[in-house]
Amino acid sequence: MDLGQVFTSKVVAKYMVSLLNISLSSSILDPCFGDGAFISACLDAGYTNITGYEIDNVLYKQVKLLYPHLKLYNDDYLKADETIKYDAIIMNPPYIRQEKIDELSELGISKQILRSNPIFLDLPTTANMYMYFIIKALEMLNSDGKLVVIFPSSWIKARSGKSFEQLISKQATIEKQIHISGEVFQKNALVDVVILCIKKPKNNSSRDIIHLNLSNNAIVPRILQKSTRNLIANPVSFHIYANVRRGLTTGANTIFINPPIKRNNQYIISIVSSPKSIVGFSTSAATTDCLLWLHGEKKNFPKSIQDYLYQCEKTIISTRKPKTLYIKLKQQSLWYELSKVDSDGIWFSYFVRSDMKFIMNTTNVLARDNFYIIKPNIDRYLLFALLNNYYTFYQLEIMGKKYGAGLLKLQRYDIENLLFPNLADITLSDKEHLIRLSKHMVDNNDDMTSQITMVLSRYMNCNFNEICEDHATIKRQRLEEK
Repeated sequence: MDLGQVFTSKVVAKYMVSLLNISLSSSILDPCFGDGAFISACLDAGYTNITGYEIDNVLYKQVKLLYPHLKLYNDDYLKADETIKYDAIIMNPPYIRQEKIDELSELGISKQILRSNPIFLDLPTTANMYMYFIIKALEMLNSDGKLVVIFPSSWIKARSGKSFEQLISKQATIEKQIHISGEVFQKNALVDVVILCIKKPKNNSSRDIIHLNLSNNAIVPRILQKSTRNLIANPVSFHIYANVRRGLTTGANTIFINPPIKRNNQYIISIVSSPKSIVGFSTSAATTDCLLWLHGEKKNFPKSIQDYLYQCEKTIISTRKPKTLYIKLKQQSLWYELSKVDSDGIWFSYFVRSDMKFIMNTTNVLARDNFYIIKPNIDRYLLFALLNNYYTFYQLEIMGKKYGAGLLKLQRYDIENLLFPNLADITLSDKEHLIRLSKHMVDNNDDMTSQITMVLSRYMNCNFNEICEDHATIKRQRLEEK
């Protein structure tokens, strides 16, 4: 029996999880988890509140054995209780053509049975199976929930596509339409697929249309491949040299950041909240905020902190906000405990307006979620040089989302899509030179970007003057946008 199973590659699953961009305490559903690619990627990203459905008994047993602690069900998701809501849903729904749906009757699935559910009545009769999954997912999202789904892009040109899109738009907004080509799936790869990022509720914001390519186990913007020249002679993917994650998310900054509590005690630690707090290229002179850092039973804290928590609890219960803390509080959990994020490494701001730069955390201070934290797999000063140069800045200018008034937003996957020169091609003397330049940049707050770019230009397909001019042009265009 054909269940329409096409398994997502690990790199695509990781990329799709990065699109969620939600609190780590959020509830996530995978309605058809298959071999567990999304579950694995979610766990790697730090999410733990994961629920999944899988109708294939063999696959279910395999994945359940790997993750016995998760809420996984060997059931038909399309029959799941729609009153149960989730903060996010991520999925690769089954690829079953509409004329093949009735062939699943022995599993209790047919067009007639599906369309007996009122939520599917507005779907065209020619709807393929993945459309039923998407409409069901929208029904099971919280009011501000997010859906990330990958499926064939053929619906865009299909007769049923317009009515399907209109049905989505009645209750949600398609924020991103990401066309991705290459070996997206493990087997029977479909070349023309699309990833939709859908957010509740409906609004009038414009949709980003993005074109990507999966090649050599890396996702790369197609705009770079269409360039008249490739920037890097022998490119190496970001993940070979480093990993990246977001900084610490509190879920309620007004509660945890700069609380009305005496500063000089063991329950207050330092955190850098904003890129504006950093001077130069290190955290040495950064202005820090105070973070309320509590672990253990409330009764063990000083009375002043107990009183503060009591007042916070009253507010959370009366307003039911923030929702994540309200749920934790209702479950009688230690709602005030935060998961510490290892902030050692190289930082990069979530938003860029004027000068783009990477920062070295020299003081081992915590970073808030306004920053990405890059963990080197190579010498940190050598990676610092690979990041702070115009070849890297040019790539980020192309990949980032422009918001007007000069603002550029960089997602985690933009960082992960960076390409670097192969270190094996760089001479030992040039590596040592790059490290010296980086150390000088960090220690003395001198901008050595041009000097670093000059050294790296020896290993690029465009020379120093060309990249400086190209970067200056694309940056100027962004800053001049209204």
